[in-house]
Amino acid sequence: MKIKTASEQIAESLKEDIFSGKFVPGAKLKEKEISELMSVSRTPIREAFRILQSDGLVEISSNKGVQVVNIMEEDVVEVCELRMILEIHCIKKIIKILDEDDFLRLEEIVKKTEEMLIKQDYSSYYTHSINFHEYIMSKCKNRRLYSAFLNARNSIRCAQMVLDKDYNSLKKSTEIHKKIIQSLRERNLGSSVKLIRQHLEDNCKIMRENLRSQTTIQ
Repeated sequence: MKIKTASEQIAESLKEDIFSGKFVPGAKLKEKEISELMSVSRTPIREAFRILQSDGLVEISSNKGVQVVNIMEEDVVEVCELRMILEIHCIKKIIKILDEDDFLRLEEIVKKTEEMLIKQDYSSYYTHSINFHEYIMSKCKNRRLYSAFLNARNSIRCAQMVLDKDYNSLKKSTEIHKKIIQSLRERNLGSSVKLIRQHLEDNCKIMRENLRSQTTIQ
């Protein structure tokens, strides 16, 4: 296993802070403060910022410094459209080859999602939630499609920051994941595609509504 450099470890820590909402969209990341907080020199901090920039999580400019990327409505729409194309294609390809081990793995992910929801650990909830979809994509056995999904993962997690954190709404999302597993287990392609499409459309609608409400408040 490759040992992560100091800058990579710092980038991972900052990434989790972004995904958890500690650093909201538009927030400035101050090199001096982070350096003092983590008790490291500024050099790995600057390198970590460049890693986050390449991951599409921050913007670096000479006049504004380092800022967490702002989430726009068009970003949400683009991410949702990309997921729709990738995941529906994958479902069609793998539905006949998934086995019981796959279903048990998906159920295990859903169980972890439910545990995080009970704890109200929303950052971990969303991590496991996207892991559910990532596992499905990994079974497609198409490196380029899987890579496209992974490249969009950070954008997906950023978009999830504006998802509703209402318990009942998130519980409903988890129940849909269970229905998707059941549909896949039954080899019901029509139902599986319908559930995935409705699931993604519902999430997209919620994110767009939340973004609009935040814009109105501002």
